[in-house]
Amino acid sequence: MHESFIDYPRQGVYDMDISAMLLEAFKLLIIGMGFVYLLLGIMVGAVNLLARFAAEPTSAQSQPNAVGHVPHTADLDPQLVAAISTAVHQHRRQ
Repeated sequence: MHESFIDYPRQGVYDMDISAMLLEAFKLLIIGMGFVYLLLGIMVGAVNLLARFAAEPTSAQSQPNAVGHVPHTADLDPQLVAAISTAVHQHRRQ
């Protein structure tokens, strides 16, 4: 007689009880989450490494001056400095 696919005994997932299925699902969960965690860790390390190498060099020229510090007042027009000072003073009074 001709044997068909349906006549073969079922094995694998169909013969597993619920506890074995849950254990297999838990193993897959741990493996999958571990793999994702590993890849995220590699990505964080790569970004930090790239940030270290691609950082712009800092110099004294590129940093902004402190508030209220004017480097050279000799180059400015005295009337302009007086007008700006008056405007700032009036603004702070409001």
